[in-house]
Amino acid sequence: MKNSTRSYRWNRGARSGQLRAPLTLLVPALLAVAFLLMPLVGILARTSWSDLGTHLSSPGVTEALRLSLVVSFWALGLSLLLGVPLAWLLARVDFPGKALVRSLVLLPMVLPPTVGGVALLLGFGRRGLLGPWLEDTFGITLPFHTSGAVVAATFVAMPFLVISLEGALGGLRPRYEETAASLGASPFRVFLTVTLPMVAPGLAAGAALTWARALGEFGATITFAGNLPGTTQTLPLQVYLLLQNSPEAATSVSLLLLAIAMAVLVALRGRWTGGGTHSASARSVSARSGAVRSASARSASVSSGAASSTEESPAYEDEAGRPTATAPPAASAKWALHAEVSGFTELTLDAEPGTTIAVVGENGAGKTTLLRALLGLTPRARAHLRLGDQDVTGLAPHRRGVAWVPQDGALFPHLTALANTAYGLRAQGVARAEARREAQAWLDRLGVGRLAHRRPGQLSGGQAQRVALARALAARPRLLLLDEPLAALDQTTRAHVRHTLRTHLEGFGGVCLIVTHDPVEAVSLADRVLVLDGGRALQDAPPAEVTRHPRSPWVARMLGRNAWPGEARADGLALPGGGRIVAAEQLPAGSRALAIVAPESVSVHRERPGGSPRNTWPGTVREITATGSRLRVLIGSPGVPDLVAEITPEAAAELGLAEGVAVWSSVKATEVTLVAL
Repeated sequence: MKNSTRSYRWNRGARSGQLRAPLTLLVPALLAVAFLLMPLVGILARTSWSDLGTHLSSPGVTEALRLSLVVSFWALGLSLLLGVPLAWLLARVDFPGKALVRSLVLLPMVLPPTVGGVALLLGFGRRGLLGPWLEDTFGITLPFHTSGAVVAATFVAMPFLVISLEGALGGLRPRYEETAASLGASPFRVFLTVTLPMVAPGLAAGAALTWARALGEFGATITFAGNLPGTTQTLPLQVYLLLQNSPEAATSVSLLLLAIAMAVLVALRGRWTGGGTHSASARSVSARSGAVRSASARSASVSSGAASSTEESPAYEDEAGRPTATAPPAASAKWALHAEVSGFTELTLDAEPGTTIAVVGENGAGKTTLLRALLGLTPRARAHLRLGDQDVTGLAPHRRGVAWVPQDGALFPHLTALANTAYGLRAQGVARAEARREAQAWLDRLGVGRLAHRRPGQLSGGQAQRVALARALAARPRLLLLDEPLAALDQTTRAHVRHTLRTHLEGFGGVCLIVTHDPVEAVSLADRVLVLDGGRALQDAPPAEVTRHPRSPWVARMLGRNAWPGEARADGLALPGGGRIVAAEQLPAGSRALAIVAPESVSVHRERPGGSPRNTWPGTVREITATGSRLRVLIGSPGVPDLVAEITPEAAAELGLAEGVAVWSSVKATEVTLVAL
């Protein structure tokens, strides 16, 4: 016990809850550090400090240093030219033999350098596979030439760049690139303006390591390119020669290489070892998005949605909530929608210009697949798509005129709000000044014009969503796709952004699809509600019709209703578990139907009720939640599936309701609505 206590004492972080180091792991770890440190200490101890300047300024060393810098920077350039596309290919594209290609990339890192030099001779030497052709066609001879040293250094150093950049690309979520494509940017433009800037730290780390590795290359260089002073004799080869004639000078030159290597590693600050390859701005965007998520449950009823849709607020507001007088632009063109989607999601969708469709359904129902099929970004489903008079089915995503706003907005963290908004216009060839003017106008219309020069990490959730919407509308789309645009916002911000969105959709000349799980959004924003189930359209009707007669239990519950599927009988509905619900209206016997009961139509009693109710069930209170000024009581009953009753706090107090209390629930037959399925 004494030894164990002593082994923990070294870690100051132990008091703050960090993991303590057991002695059995601490001792080998310290030995490993000492093992790695000893050679470096040996160089420092054996360096002749008084002669250091003389050694490093000698003609042979300076010439070798010059050549090393030339070779290493040329190798870095070749690695960037060839390695960056290769890293992107490995990170973004699935193809046969991908594992083999990755193994080829890693091979130079594990291959003995001299073996690598021999392999280069057999491939590019005068008697190699390509050497004679290079010499006869282009007059290029690589062995015993500076270009050969560059090829050798590139061969052993490029894997560091590819591995580092592939890891950074793998950590970059594709939605940024997909959003850029939906704004009209070609794949190459997306790569240059979105992908590379967002993985810049990983690229810089890989480039630094590549350069340092090329600077220190020895084995492949001496085997393939030789050791010719002024031509292929780099600094590591100079060290090898100095060891035979002047060990003190060799130590001084070794110290120089050691200092360069340490400087590179210190500059990386842990990026190579897992310190994160994403930019600080990307991390701040992620942190902001997580911070603004609402902690409250979205249990709003249709009545609250109606209230929200008629809330008194100015048509246009700035970020401080002050009204502005700017009106939305008049639509200069109209684009109807016709889509035939096949694959996992199968449906036909037609909509007139200016129509807003809310797409709802359970998780896995095919909502996001539908949007991605319209964008042309998924192999799971394919959309035969016509916008206006143009068939865009065969066009690439960036040529379709379909703008997409993902759930978190996917603002490019390295660009300001103004540059984000102007991105689609610039991708479509609009001049920079004109694009910025139009982008500023859109930001002003959505009330965030004063935030134009802020980056996404400096915006709140509501501000970021307005910028994302401005960016999509500024790109002049013919079809607008919004994937839960308000899900990451708190309730207050959601109401303001919902109002802004509704105002600007009124002047949109195309069709808008909004994926949502919020009944308030579906009722207040949409002209139609499309209900998906298993990739099929279960219902496509105006919000009022879906509210009165939902054809899906999930949609009914989303709207705050009680819903039970079953089989129609003469007096109501037979439930799968053997229960029965009596209804005043009748459907053909044996048909599949859905019984809908509003929570406010459910009465709660402590004793079995008498009188007129035809449906009475004993049960137990499972949960009580507050919704505005009323309470929603979840009651579990053996006669029917769980049901929800909505009562006042005064009624709950009078009944003495609490979780676990036995109650009776009742519903009049006239309050039950049957919907044929």
